[in-house]
Amino acid sequence: MAVVQPFQAIRYVKAQQTELVSPPYDVLSGDDKSRLLKRNGHNIVAIDLPHIPPKEAGPDAAYEGAAHTLRMWVEAEILKTDPKPALYPYQQTYTHNGVTYKRRGFFARVRLEDFGPGGSIHPHEQTFSGPKEDRLKLMRATKANLSPVFGLYDDPKNDVTDLLFEALREHTLATPIASASLPTQDGKDSVLSELWAVTDHAVIRDVQLMMADKHIYIADGHHRYTTSLNYRKELSAKLGVALDHHHAANYALFVLIAMQDKGLIIMPTHRVVAADAIDDFYLEKFRTVAEQYCTVIETKHKGDSLHKLEHELPGFGPHAIGVYDPVEDVALVIRPKSDDPLAAFNNDAELATKSEAWRQLDVAILQHLVFDRIVAPHFGKQGVKMSWAFPHEAHEVTTLCRSGKYRIGFLLQPTPLTAVRDLCNAGELMPQKSTFFYPKLATGMVINPLE
Repeated sequence: MAVVQPFQAIRYVKAQQTELVSPPYDVLSGDDKSRLLKRNGHNIVAIDLPHIPPKEAGPDAAYEGAAHTLRMWVEAEILKTDPKPALYPYQQTYTHNGVTYKRRGFFARVRLEDFGPGGSIHPHEQTFSGPKEDRLKLMRATKANLSPVFGLYDDPKNDVTDLLFEALREHTLATPIASASLPTQDGKDSVLSELWAVTDHAVIRDVQLMMADKHIYIADGHHRYTTSLNYRKELSAKLGVALDHHHAANYALFVLIAMQDKGLIIMPTHRVVAADAIDDFYLEKFRTVAEQYCTVIETKHKGDSLHKLEHELPGFGPHAIGVYDPVEDVALVIRPKSDDPLAAFNNDAELATKSEAWRQLDVAILQHLVFDRIVAPHFGKQGVKMSWAFPHEAHEVTTLCRSGKYRIGFLLQPTPLTAVRDLCNAGELMPQKSTFFYPKLATGMVINPLE
């Protein structure tokens, strides 16, 4: 069962936090950090991003410095611990494709569980090891969860968030205790984050009861969750005994959002193939090779209209994938001839244990049919490992391909939320970069102390 607990968050004293909070650490560069700190030296990145890049562990001094900064800010009352345990309703307002959305959820502590059969907390995709080392060193030093895990749960009627937000209205808490406006990743728009606190014991108890029979699916923050597991294990070993049931290190900071929330958007993660791994690629040969496995459909789209093709892809049918050649400035669509195209490769050991649901993932079809059977054997440069980048927007595919660094762009349809849920329940992991939940959560509005 999922155990959800209120807690006394460490938060910025100032309610207006636009200059104090930030996007998640893993989407920030060194230039981003410098820019944020130039606007305000008390921005959370001074603590949450002590080493760049966070894909690998940095020197001990960097994490010790982050912990020192956290302590100093608490002593100076830049940050302060809330007086009462609370659940923290959280709303993000943003615009996508001209439509305004409000995504609602709440911050809470969630009791840690090891992944595995019978559990109620599930990962949904594979992760890299490097970022876990960086986050573990930061957690050891600061003894805090600085940014949340993004968790989804099944709630067809949105009963849990409706209860929390109704409690705000009943207690005349319409004014948020904190708000911040952060730019979207492309810098073209902004996301308004607003935070409230619910301390009413009856409401909290009702939320706990409603969440108790639910499964939680990690949408984003796998590294943060596994780091919390490792930190708990390490701390228990250091003490020589299992942690007390109520110890804060038995829990991780989450933002929990219902899968059926009207403001929840899942976007595709496209692929662009590095030019230095491709040799003698031209569309006519690609068409000929691809037709062994796929129906090839010509389009009138060029690089400047890939965003239109992205929206049209579902109309071409299941598993339709856009292919962009920047040299000819032509985009076409390929669609597998079979409803289960990967089933034909039953001699492939990597696919032998995969379920039909996993084989239906567009990212799996792209990797194991398009890359492994079409691109790599016919256009891959001998002795060079194929590599790619993962843009989320169609215009990024165009820009990256036209830069010359990438030779081919592939546009994918979004992974359905039902696939995320069903594969998690079956204990299967999606390939890396299968999903992109938009927008990102803000970091710094709520800090969870682990002592």
